[in-house]
Amino acid sequence: MAASDLSTNLQEEATCAICLDYFMDPVMTDCGHNFCRECIRRCWGQPEGPYACPECRELSPQRNLRPNRPLAKMAEMARRLHPPSPVPQGVCAAHREPLASFCADELRLLCASCERSGEHWAHRVRPLQDAAEDLKGKLEKSLDHLQKQMEDALLFQAQAEETCALWQKMVESQRQNVRTEFERLRRLLAEEEQRLLQRLEEEELEVLPPLQESAVRLGQQSAQLADLVAELEGRCQLPALGLLQDIMDTLHRK
Repeated sequence: MAASDLSTNLQEEATCAICLDYFMDPVMTDCGHNFCRECIRRCWGQPEGPYACPECRELSPQRNLRPNRPLAKMAEMARRLHPPSPVPQGVCAAHREPLASFCADELRLLCASCERSGEHWAHRVRPLQDAAEDLKGKLEKSLDHLQKQMEDALLFQAQAEETCALWQKMVESQRQNVRTEFERLRRLLAEEEQRLLQRLEEEELEVLPPLQESAVRLGQQSAQLADLVAELEGRCQLPALGLLQDIMDTLHRK
């Protein structure tokens, strides 16, 4: 067998029959077929059995799924050898089919295979164009409401900015008034200080010299009195002759 055939066979064996992509967490059913665990879970969306195999349609009363670890390793090997090609826009990543419908319950785009799966049997599935028109109408209503809210918010913002500007002007005006008033008070206090100092200086020149002269005269008188006291004390110590001699002069000096 050629190498290309082996490679193709490896890809086929490692591909899930539901999503047509490499196995992710592969499990085996009772009938021996393998699927991705998530793919078979979606396919068997009903809560109770029997469950039909998507490949051979054999019925199973229970969800008997056994992990297939060797197949998981094979799928990983195939994925490394042949990385999956990018999924084009508008194509289902699981089934590689065009996305043609929309599930309103899960808000998912679906292809024909997704829509046929049991996962969406009880869901509200609508054609892509109809769902898009409905959603467009809802979005336009929401857009009108949001635009009205935005206009109101811009109006409130403008009012708030205008109020802030007015407050800033008022605060600046009050600040300037305070500075002007305190400057005026400082000037008045300085003038009053100079006036009081000048007055004190004038009073000092008017009152102090006479007081100083009076103090000098009192000092002189005190000195004279002290001399007289000393003289009288000395005369009191003299005998009678000395005490009475020249007493006239001493008495006239008092």
